This record gives sequence, C-alpha cells and structure tokens, in this order.
Amino acid sequence: MKVIVADPCGFCYGVKRAVEIAEGAVNSLPAATLGPLIHNPQFTEELAAKGVGCKDSLDDFAPGETVIFRSHGVGPEIYEQAIEKKLKILDATCPNVKTSQRKARQAFEDGYLPIIVGEKNHPEVKSILAFAGNNAIIIERKEDIGEVPFVSKYCVIIQTTFELAKFEEILQALQAARPGEYRVERTICLATRQRQEAAAKLAVEVDAFIVIGGRNSANTRHLTELVSALCPRCFQIETAGELSPEMFQGCRKAGISAGASTPERIIKEAVKAMENMEINKVEGNEFEAMLDESMEGYGVHPGKLVTGKVIQVDKEGVYISFGYRREGLIAWADWAADANPDELVNTVKVGDEVEAVVVPGSTSEDFIRLSKIRAEKEAAWKTVEPLAEGEKRPATVTVLRVIKARGRDKDSDKPKQVVGLAVAVEGVEGFMPASHVELRHIDDFTPYVGKELEAEIIEVNAEKKRIVVSRRDLLKAEKAQKHQEWLANREARIAAAREARAAREAAAYEEIVEGETYEGKVVKVAEFGLFVEVIEGLVGLVHNTELSYDRSVKAEDVAKEGDMVKVFVKKVDKENHRVSLSIKATQEDPWVAAAAGFQVGDTVEGTVERFLPFGALVRLNDKVEGMIHVSELADTRVEKPEDVLKIGQVVTPMIIKIDQAKRKIGLSLTRAKKDEEKAEMKAYMDGNTEDNFSNNAMAEQLEGLKK
Repeated sequence: MKVIVADPCGFCYGVKRAVEIAEGAVNSLPAATLGPLIHNPQFTEELAAKGVGCKDSLDDFAPGETVIFRSHGVGPEIYEQAIEKKLKILDATCPNVKTSQRKARQAFEDGYLPIIVGEKNHPEVKSILAFAGNNAIIIERKEDIGEVPFVSKYCVIIQTTFELAKFEEILQALQAARPGEYRVERTICLATRQRQEAAAKLAVEVDAFIVIGGRNSANTRHLTELVSALCPRCFQIETAGELSPEMFQGCRKAGISAGASTPERIIKEAVKAMENMEINKVEGNEFEAMLDESMEGYGVHPGKLVTGKVIQVDKEGVYISFGYRREGLIAWADWAADANPDELVNTVKVGDEVEAVVVPGSTSEDFIRLSKIRAEKEAAWKTVEPLAEGEKRPATVTVLRVIKARGRDKDSDKPKQVVGLAVAVEGVEGFMPASHVELRHIDDFTPYVGKELEAEIIEVNAEKKRIVVSRRDLLKAEKAQKHQEWLANREARIAAAREARAAREAAAYEEIVEGETYEGKVVKVAEFGLFVEVIEGLVGLVHNTELSYDRSVKAEDVAKEGDMVKVFVKKVDKENHRVSLSIKATQEDPWVAAAAGFQVGDTVEGTVERFLPFGALVRLNDKVEGMIHVSELADTRVEKPEDVLKIGQVVTPMIIKIDQAKRKIGLSLTRAKKDEEKAEMKAYMDGNTEDNFSNNAMAEQLEGLKK
C-alpha cells in the first residue's frame, strides 16, 4: 500500500506563531493559556508538562501572572479585564483572525450589518463577534438566513477555517434572500484554502483517506467533511494509535492530511504506523504469498471463483472437490453469516454443488480455504447496476451493523469513533458514512441497526466491491419540504388570525361608546403613553397628557403590562381606527376639590407668588392660585403689578370669578377695598346716629359708595 501525504497539511503560520509564543513563555513562569492554545489535546498536554497550563477564566489568574491569549483570539473586554487584573499579556491571536476582527469593527463603524459565516460556538467566531457591535449576527448554514434582519447594507465575514465552497453556497443564498449593498470579506486563511484544495485533489486518487487532528478542531472537521464527500472510506483520528489494518483492507493507495492544529510529530507517527502495517503484512505472510503465487500455475489463486461438489460434512465445515490436487474446506463461518453448525450440518448433503471463492493465505494448510459467503457476494455484485459519475438512484437499505475505527487509544479513555454503517443494499453490503446518516450530529448509532432506511446510492465501484449510500440529500429535501409546508401553514395561520382580529375589531368598534368609562387591560407601556385593550380586539391609547392631573407622572408610574385600569373613552375614530382614552378623566380633579370652599364674593387671604405682564398671581392654598388683573389692583391706573405689590406680600382680595373648567379664579383688591369701606360706614352708621352728619350728607356718601 502506497501512503501519500497531502501538501500542505499540518501547522499553519498562525498556529506555528502561537506555539512559539507559548513555548517561549516557559521563561516567564507562572504562565497559562486562556483556554486551549490550539485545538489539539496532545499539544495542550505537552505544553502543560513544560509548565504552561491551561485556565478557563481570568478569575483563575493571580495578579502579575502571564496570560496567553490563544490563536482563536478574544474580545476587547477580555483585554480590558486582563489589564485591570494587572496580568502580563502574551497575544498569540492568529494574524488572520486579527484581520477578521478589524474588518468586523470597521464594518460596524461604517454602518453595515456584520454577518459572520462560521460555527456559532467556535471561539474564533465569538471573538470576531465581540468586535462587530451589538447588532452583528452569526450564520452557520443556509437555514440560519431567516434570522438575518432586512437592512440596506451588509458586510459578510468568513471564519478563517471555514470550508470555502460551503461559504460561497451560503453567500449566494444570503444575497438572494436579503438584497442590498454587500461588502464581502473572504477572510478564510490562505493555508486553510490550500490545505482543503490539496486534500480534495488527493481524495479522488486514493482508496482510503486519513485526516489527523483534534475532534474539537473546526478546520479538521471541515477537512473530514470535504474528503468524505470524495472518498467514502475516510477516517478522522487524533493519534496513530487509532489506526487499524481493517481501515485499509484491499487498499493500494492511502492518503493523509492534517488540520492546522496538528503537530508534525503526530503526522509522522501516523505515516510510519501505516507503512509498518503494510511491511508487517508482507513479512509475516511471505511464505504464504509465495505459495499463493505458485497456485497461479494450476489456475487457482486467491479470489478465484470455483465450483465443486460436497464430499464430506462435519463440525469444521463443508469439504468439496473442485478439480484441484487438494480439496477445499468451507468453514461454517464462511458458509453463512451468523452460522450455527448444529443447525446447518443437516442441511448440506454429499453431492451438492457449491460455488465458493478461494481465500488468500490458505495454501499452507491441508485444504484450500474457500468462502461460500464471498461467492454469494460476488454473484450479487453481478446484479448491481453501474452508476454514472454524478448520478444517484434511490434504494431501501437495511442497517447491518455499526462500523467503528480501531478503538481506544491505549493512553486514553476516548470511545471508539464511528465511521459509518454497514448496510444491505441491492443484495450486497454497502457503506453509509456517519456524516450521511442524519443532518445533525449523532452520538449513538446502535438504534439504527436492523432498521430499514430510505437512501440514495451515490457511488458504485464494482472493481473494488464498494457501494456507498447516503441519506443526506433525501433528508435535506424532506426538511426543505417540511419547511415549505410550515411556511405555508404559518402564512395561513397568520392570515386567519388577521381576519379574526379584524372581525373582532369591527365588532368592538360597533360596541364601544364614546363618553363611557370602561375597565381595560394594559397591553403595552410606551414612552408616550399606555395602550389599553378596552374591548377584546380593540386597543386604545392613553396619552401621557391623559394619565393624571399631575403632569410629571409617566406611563411606567401608572401601570405595567397586564394591569387592569379604568379608562374614559374621549374619542372614537372608526375611519382611522383610533380610540383616545383618558385615565385622568376618571379621577377627581384635585384643583376642584381644593377650590370647593371658595365662593364668588368671598374675601380671601393669599400670598403674592409671581407677576405677569397683565397682573399678579396669588397663592390661596397649596393647590389653588388666583390672579388679580392690573385693573383690579387700585382705583388709579397701574402700569405694572410690581408698582403696587411685592413678591411674598400677604393680600386680602375678593373672589370675583371662578371658572372650574379652566381651573381659574379671578381676584380683585379694589372691590375688596370698597366692600371694606362699605362695612366700615355701615358699622359707623349703625353705632353713631347722634353725630353731626345730616341725613342728606350721609345719603350722599352712601350713594357714592354704591357707584
């Protein structure tokens, strides 16, 4: 088996730089990274062994310690917190990520809506989002486009390790769904693009492909998805310990690539392990290989289909004669799947004709090892129709078993990695990659065993006996159809709700009476007032000016959403669908209550509070004030009230007018003075009849007072 390593693969410039920064921090201990420096657990462990640990929060650092910001970057608030905590900062942020952060901030400042295309929970995407302002949004797949608001200007930024082809697909769908001015920043890392292109080119040339990298590494995961679509026998591993010979059975060429966070040491270990697997196979079976080769002279070789007759049956299996100098033996395990010898021994008779395939490496034994199962598979493959490149056909498959990688690393407790499902399809065994079983991530594949699934055959290779099936496009189409049905149902529900609401509103407008008082429910508190549902389906507005007689009262001071309030219907405008309400109108006017004790003709005591160009305002109590017009200040002409009064002066004017509707009281000093003079004269006359005033003179004076 030939092992080919894609070029480039492994560490990119940004990761190399981050590693150098972190390893250099060994000289400035204590130091630690804020989160894993890169997504590779093996390197994180190596770094910790050198004294540079990994901490999850700035709270775990003590003042004076060194914090290393990882290659994925952090938000501006993290820098500020680190400075406040007096930490020494080593910034290992990838320069490409820095560029993305800067472009996101610039887009926000220029009035664009920043849209980041990438994995929503990836630390790099989160760091870019932190620089993009409050309205920025992340979309990971085309289905997320519905969350993007309608604006006039968009700026699209890509996660540096995102799959470029997937980004272009999302961008095209985004521009179709949200038309407007676009600024597209293709900030994908050049090394990531080159790595993906090299892996894709190699994937179509090999029989199996190994992608090396951390399982929590986004760029490694995208690399695996890219390769799996081109080479179904694709496996993602973290270390060489996960490799197994079963992965390369029947392979002549195998490819290798690695994520940007994978150290070169791990790549070399994997290459060496794969090469050793092939060497051991040759060395360990060298003699058998020679014997197998010698069989060619007799027309018998591994993989040859032969026909023979049963000559003996026992607990070991079925012995047949097929024209070769030695008989063949079909072990029960090669006779039927899940064979039970006790049950099968009575079903096979001497003289039965059987087809079987020669099994490799069996010539050192007394009998030629044969397999009836493989012969049946060979026969079944003759019925499998070829598939043109780019085409696919529907098929119903039955899941036979879960296919897993070699298993646990000897130094790790990590579970076996599921690479796919073995399925029965068109009479042969096929393979369904794990990523093609569902659109979402699956942790446990065991419930699928034994189930029938609708799928599509996407590859048929009769020479390699390989048939690959997928449910991905079927599920996508099903999901799209359900989404369309949901949208149609939603539109129908919205239209029905709109019609019902319009009907309720029309009925409510017929029911409501202008000038009546109702008890309604507050449905919204706005800056300018309260929206109150007076009758079901009819909402009116209590403007701030109608909340209270106290003009300083605000809507949130009066009620909250859900409260019941008593309102007075001031006006109903059916044509414009508006109802004006008032809470103030349902309350007693405090001014009226405070002025209830005053009557026209009363002489009251008050304090001059302020001057107007045409009179003086006099405070009568804490809620009521009256006004003395300049014409009522004195018997003589007064130009300005301040010519005869002072602020704070106590006066005793007469009430000459009360207007409750306008909440005004008119006062007069001249009439009060005349009434006072009349009272004095009356008192004098009633108590001094013997004085030297004639009745005529007195009458004249009284007559003068009446005028």
